[in-house]
Amino acid sequence: MRHSLQTRVAFTLIELLVVIAIIAVLMGLLLPAVQKVREAAARTKCQNNLHQLAIGLHNRHDALGAFPAARQQIVNPANTAQVWVHSWTPYVLPYLEQEAVFRQYKFNENWDGPTNAGAGGALRNSLAVFQCPSAPQGIQRHPNRGTSDYAATTERTWPNPFVSAAMAPFVQDPDPNYIGVLGHTKADGSTGERRITDITDGATNTFLLAECAGRNLRYIQGRPANGTWTGGPWANPDARINISGFNPANPSDPYGPCVVNCINDKEIYSFHSSGANVAMADGSVRFVRESLRLDVALQMLTRARGEVVQDN
Repeated sequence: MRHSLQTRVAFTLIELLVVIAIIAVLMGLLLPAVQKVREAAARTKCQNNLHQLAIGLHNRHDALGAFPAARQQIVNPANTAQVWVHSWTPYVLPYLEQEAVFRQYKFNENWDGPTNAGAGGALRNSLAVFQCPSAPQGIQRHPNRGTSDYAATTERTWPNPFVSAAMAPFVQDPDPNYIGVLGHTKADGSTGERRITDITDGATNTFLLAECAGRNLRYIQGRPANGTWTGGPWANPDARINISGFNPANPSDPYGPCVVNCINDKEIYSFHSSGANVAMADGSVRFVRESLRLDVALQMLTRARGEVVQDN
């Protein structure tokens, strides 16, 4: 009588631990790579958004002869004491394939008037072209208004002790209709609608739009902060960027040397590592580093001051 011997194959405990360790190492190597790929894709999508917005502004310029103002005041013809205020964003909607939202939007009331902001109003629309995929989105940003991570680069705060003596002469003089490209059209009739020919510093060297992401949530140097900012809704004319800088050594200081990714209150701010996306006045998009100096940022902010842009 023959007996067949069956050999049982099994892992020893040591072998199992070795396999688990190898899997853990591989996962540790794989996860950062996946995160980098995701961030690269998000950064590219963000750049595409800014490019679409810049091209939309240029198409509006070509159609009507000028860029829309970053902040526009319209006098109510039936009551001249009443002034309605609007941003550049609704004016560019027809050039972003957002005709339906444009038709919803009412210019015969304030940007956040009862029709615009109420149920079924234009502000209730959340538009992907205004949102960076790296930034937090959804109801936590604003419970009943679509938000934007992109803003017009319009002004600087002056005086600013962190601006060099060499740069000061180019930014110390004010402009009542904003120093940047997208200006301020006022109720007195003065216009902030600029032409490409008004950008005498060179369209390739001048900011048009930039990231100021995450509002109405507050972020300081990559960390959530208490409270909220305004400026998050995409139609808010007060969402514009007003470069003051941020002082990491003294956060309560209204000025500072840091102009990229330090604070998302009217400054250039993104959720990308090491820098932020900006759209230039020629329609191109660049990635500016966190090391961008205040002087250089101001040189690229002004449209017609005659500075020579230095290397970052």
